Amino acid sequence: MKVELDPEFLRTSMTLWRDAVDMKIPVHDDFKIHFMENRAKILDGFVNTATSWSLVLNACKQVAPEAESLDQLKADVQAFKKWANDGLAELRGL
Repeated sequence: MKVELDPEFLRTSMTLWRDAVDMKIPVHDDFKIHFMENRAKILDGFVNTATSWSLVLNACKQVAPEAESLDQLKADVQAFKKWANDGLAELRGL
């Protein structure tokens, strides 16, 4: 089976999710409250999402050498997962 992957979609999703939860982008006040109240649950969901993406990416192989590096995308997903795990650890420390 051949699957086409849009790495920019994954990167854009991770960036927007991170920036929204960290309140680095303008969001409605109701969302700010939601993000604060549910931060642990949201970060846990991000860890699960990154884990699932990693499972899929680890089952892929790069067939076009001129295409963007699959290894770099895997590293970006791992960095997102680390950010979410670090946030959870920080919350546990409070």
